[in-house]
Parts: sequence; C-alpha cells; structure tokens
Amino acid sequence: MKSVTCSLQVGRFLAERAFCLVFLIQLCFIGYCACAPCKSGFVRVGRWCFLVHTEPDTMNNSVAVCQQMGGSMVLIDSAEKEKALTSYIVENELLVMTDQRLNLYKDLEVIMNGDDEMDKFCEDYMMYGRESKTYQHFKNNEIPLGSRPEDRANLTTPDGFQVALSSIPGAGMGAWTHIPLSKYTILGSYEGLVRTDVSDKDPYSWVVEKLQGNGTYVIDAMPLDSSNWLRYVNSPRNYKEENAQAVPCAGLIFYMTIKEVHPGSELMVWYGDSYGLHLNVSRIHPEHDLNGTVVFRVNILHILDKYGDVLAFDDGTIVTYDNWIEDLTYNVVDRKFGLLLSYDVKQKRWRWIPERNYSYFTDKKGLYLPFVCEDRDSEIPDG
Repeated sequence: MKSVTCSLQVGRFLAERAFCLVFLIQLCFIGYCACAPCKSGFVRVGRWCFLVHTEPDTMNNSVAVCQQMGGSMVLIDSAEKEKALTSYIVENELLVMTDQRLNLYKDLEVIMNGDDEMDKFCEDYMMYGRESKTYQHFKNNEIPLGSRPEDRANLTTPDGFQVALSSIPGAGMGAWTHIPLSKYTILGSYEGLVRTDVSDKDPYSWVVEKLQGNGTYVIDAMPLDSSNWLRYVNSPRNYKEENAQAVPCAGLIFYMTIKEVHPGSELMVWYGDSYGLHLNVSRIHPEHDLNGTVVFRVNILHILDKYGDVLAFDDGTIVTYDNWIEDLTYNVVDRKFGLLLSYDVKQKRWRWIPERNYSYFTDKKGLYLPFVCEDRDSEIPDG
C-alpha cells in the first residue's frame, strides 16, 4: 500500500515539474523570463538583449564594437522597445556626459561671450569712435605718395602685421600677426568698393545694414585699389583656427579678436554659412542640437529618397516608428547620419536627434558618444 501511495506521489511530483517546465517555456516567449540567454556582455531587458557602452566612441567605431561583440547597433522600431531601453538606462544610472562635450562648452562660451562683446563694442564705438579707452584699435598704415593703386590693400597693413602666403593650401595670401594680440582687439574696419547690389557669389564682400536700418549695401574688397589689408584675412577650416570675428556697427564691418592671439599666427574670421558652404565647411556647434541633454548613439540612418521622407536603419529596415525632436528634412544632414537618443534631464523626456556634421568644433572623427548595442539573435518574439 505504501508502495502505491509513493508511486502516486512521485507521479504527481513529475507531473507538476513537467507543467512548470512548459509554463516557463511559454513565459519565455511572452518575454519576461531570463531562461533565453543573451550573448556574453549583453543584458536581458524584457524581450531584448542590450549592451550600453558608457565609454564614448566615434560613429564608425560604435558600429565596429557592436559587431565585435556579436551584435549590432540597437534598432529602435517600437515605442515599447524604446521604453524598455530608456527605463533600463535611467534605473541603472547610466546617464553620462562625456569629457569632450564638457570641453565643447568652453568653445561655446567663447562664442557667446564674443557675441555679447559685439554689442558692448558697438555702444563704445558710437560714443568714442576709434579713441576708445576700452578697445585697442589698429589703423591702416598711410599709403606712400606715388604708390601703384593695385598695391593699396597690401600697403595699408599696420606695423606688426604682414600679408604672406596663407597656411591653408590653395587660399592664396593671408594676414599674419607678428605681435601678441589680447582678446577683443579691434584689427580695423573692412574697406572696399561700396555697391547696392547684393550677391552671395562675391567672395570678398560683406552685406551691411545702413544706419537707421534703411536697407543694405555691400562692401566689396575684390578691387585692390579700394580695399585694405583685412581682405587677406581668410576663413578658418575649424574652430582652432578661428581667432577673430566680424562685428557690424554704424554701417561698418570691424574685425575683432575673440581670443588671445600669439605672434606668428594667421588671422582668420568665419565669413558665414554661405561662404562655408562654398568651402565645404559646416560650422554647427553640437550643443545647437544637443542642448545639454544626455545623448546615446543608437543606430546609423540612411536617407533613401531625395526628399528625406524615407529612412532606413543600417540593416536596411525601413523606419516606421520615430520620435524626432523636430521635423527631419534631408538638407540638414548627410545621406548617412547617426541616430541619437537624447534625454532631457529637466523634462525627463527622451527624443531622437539627427547627428550632424560637427567636425568644425570636434575633428574629422566627429563626436565621441556613449552608444547601445543589441543582440538581435536573442530577441524573444512578441506574443
């Protein structure tokens, strides 16, 4: 009798174990069980396996690292998946700000301070002109009698400066200083032929507002006999080369240094986005887009049509779910760009941002950002 009872108990135990095993298998497919292992280094988060790299890297290296780990950049194709990933990042305190971005803030501060100084200078100039006690002004050298008209621009170069071959290949001549210059020194006012017709194709021209805002005119320094030495100041290729800025005031254009300039340096002023486009240089500061938010690179997107309406992830999957911070148009990004997942700490909100060309302020490798990999082979099907 004891033998029969024991057999029944053993049978019941085995049946219960079998039921539990079937239940666990079913639970795995529902997506909340840890019995489906991720590849080494990845962590199961709901139905997915993620690997959050807090060590920042470039866009190309991010892709390579994910592949070396046996995965790929994370593909965010649903709000549910995005929520799982972002919740995991917040709950595990993985929100980091890179040293590179902290350093970029210093460059941004220089630019913003320079913009503020423009207004201060103009107020000072309207009161004191070139006799200011606050700003040092350099004046044109006097032109010797009998000089050739075409030598006028070069001959106006003040003592301590020189017009010589530019450090930029193919740029021709450049303007150099042989003396130290303090921040916010006025190099002079830009001179040239005054015209009323405006054209973006004039490489030596500034468009200036007339006094009292009565329209605009052009100061064209192309003619050598009516311009001064500032026509030789070139446009920089990156922010390290940029050491002065153009300051519009009282119907004139002044050149002002924005940082200390050491002897032996070439003077360079950013001539605006139109001229930058001509040089294939984009001057976009990263914080113009990122605005101090915490950012993760999550994939590489490709624009498939000329209108920018059809986007695909790096594996060719068409983007159907999106969460852009603003409407994306094809003319603000390259055909291939990084997809950034941005977290606004104050608003506690996640949004998408396109990674644009920030190489003017970084280098050709671009931003070094934390990124997220995914083990797609271990994803548990929905339902």
